[in-house]
Amino acid sequence: MRDVGRIMLTSLLCEARIRTVVWRRRFAYYWRAGEKDNLAFLAMLGLPILGVTGIIYFAYLDGTRIEPARMQAVQRQATHAHRRASDLQCLAENIYFEARGEPLEGQYAVAEVTLNRTWSRNFPHTICEVVHETRWDPNRQRLVADFSWTELGTRSLQDGAAWKQAMAVASAAYDDLHTPVVPGALFYHATSVRPGWSRNRRAVAKIGNHIFYR
Repeated sequence: MRDVGRIMLTSLLCEARIRTVVWRRRFAYYWRAGEKDNLAFLAMLGLPILGVTGIIYFAYLDGTRIEPARMQAVQRQATHAHRRASDLQCLAENIYFEARGEPLEGQYAVAEVTLNRTWSRNFPHTICEVVHETRWDPNRQRLVADFSWTELGTRSLQDGAAWKQAMAVASAAYDDLHTPVVPGALFYHATSVRPGWSRNRRAVAKIGNHIFYR
C-alpha cells in the first residue's frame, strides 16, 4: 500500500511540475506581449492548481502517508482546477475577440452559444475545442473556423478593461450565475451579413450587432 501511495504521489508531483511549466510559459507570453494587466487574472486562475500542488509537496516533505483514495481525490481536484482555468481562458478570449464592443447582454449571449455547443452532439465537448474548431470548406478549398478570429493565429489582448469584463462574463456564465439571454442558441452572425444557413434556423434574439439562432 505504501508503494502504491508513493507511485501515485510521484505521478502527481510530475503532473504538477508540467502544469507549472505550462502556466509559466503562458505568463511569459502575456508579459512579452505587453499585457501585464492580465497577469493578475491568469495568476488567479492558477491559484487552485498551485494550492493543490503545495499540499501534495509539503505532505511529501513531511513524510505523510496519503492513502490511495485520498490521492485520487487530490488528483481529481487538480485536474478540475486545471480544466476550469483552461475553460475560462478560452471562453474569455472568445467573448473578447467576438463581442468586446457589444452590449453586456451580447457578450453573455456569445458566452452562452459557446457553452451550448459543448452540450450539443454536433460540436466538440470542451470549450477550447469549440472555440478553435475548424472544418473544410469545399468552396474556399481550405479549413475555416466557426469563430473567424481563430483563423488569424495568436492575437494579443489590447484593452485591459475589455479583457477584465470578458473574464467576468466568462466566469459568471461558466458558473451559471447569470440568467440565460439566448437559451438553446447555437449560432449567431453579424447583422451586416446574411449567411445561407440562417434561412434554416430560428432566430431567438437580436442583441447589438448580432442575431442569435437555435
